[in-house]
Amino acid sequence: METTDKMVEIARFQYPAEAQTLMALLQSEGIDCYLRNEYTSQVMAGYVDTGGARVEILESNIARALEVMEAGGYEIPGEEEEAGQYQDVAGWARQVPFLRKLPLEKQILVLFILVAVCLGLFIYFGSLFTAVP
Repeated sequence: METTDKMVEIARFQYPAEAQTLMALLQSEGIDCYLRNEYTSQVMAGYVDTGGARVEILESNIARALEVMEAGGYEIPGEEEEAGQYQDVAGWARQVPFLRKLPLEKQILVLFILVAVCLGLFIYFGSLFTAVP
């Protein structure tokens, strides 16, 4: 492994179990891989979309991994395809100065907490004004 190699995302799945199949295929071909957000996507499933489970490999293995994925029947995303909702959230988070340097998963979590706190305060103060004397 070269010291300049970095980990890059090769695929994203909603559930970690789906990602395990791809990881087994890649590892059977001698390609080391890592599953990011495995536990986060399990725990937060249904509550917050954290971007799903992400299969990551070394940048130097991309060409071989894409060949293996294509031979295994996996759909290879095009360069021009966007991540859609994830890019929207990332765009909103860039407008908030203290979120800019956080990874996307943490940006989503912080935004979720901020919205929950605002809703809680809205309900609390709303109940103060509608209280019957």
